[in-house]
Amino acid sequence: MVNVNSLSDTRQDAPPARTAGAALYTVVAVGLIVAMAALGAAYGVRSWLDSMAHDAAPAELSASHIITIGAQRYVMPAALLADPIQRRDGFAERMDFTLALPLGEGGTLSEVAITIMPRGRMRTSAALLDSVYLHQFAPTQLSGVPGLVGKPLELDAGTTGETVWYDPLTANPFVAKCMTPVAMTLGDRTCLRVLALSDRNTAIVAFDPAVLDNWRSFDARIEAALSPLRK
Repeated sequence: MVNVNSLSDTRQDAPPARTAGAALYTVVAVGLIVAMAALGAAYGVRSWLDSMAHDAAPAELSASHIITIGAQRYVMPAALLADPIQRRDGFAERMDFTLALPLGEGGTLSEVAITIMPRGRMRTSAALLDSVYLHQFAPTQLSGVPGLVGKPLELDAGTTGETVWYDPLTANPFVAKCMTPVAMTLGDRTCLRVLALSDRNTAIVAFDPAVLDNWRSFDARIEAALSPLRK
């Protein structure tokens, strides 16, 4: 049997919901979240911002690691590295992370997935244009991206639905291969470009097809995002 009077007494004796100490704690916590969000914005990492906005990062995610790919050292916040195995110092064969860069329409942020590997482990998209793609082009030609030519690949060797977009007027052209999935969702990273980095490594970048409109600034944006991570 419930004693109604006891419940009433308990409510009357309970301390106020907010105290001066609790208010101060809230102010400090909000200040910490804002500071960490600003740091995350500098790296363009939307996932990091989201985690900081909801909860304090675990200790292992607040650390940074010095990871060496080829001859280049990178200072990588652990929160950028999706694979826990890569969250360690030392030499590595590859490094995988996602950044949000101003490559969308009107300079809006668009997520790109980046894999960094030593130079020579994978041929660049520009190198593949002459040696591979030209021999697989279908007769048709697509347009739609200013400055780029779109050539579908022949419907064999597993290339169904793939189109190569390239700049036909440059000696070292921008080249990217895009796949059209059965069900396309806005923001899907279905385009792939492999480029040689200035630090003598190679970057494999997967991105939304809408980013192709900003192909002229693509490589520069990737380099600018990686520059503060290099040591």
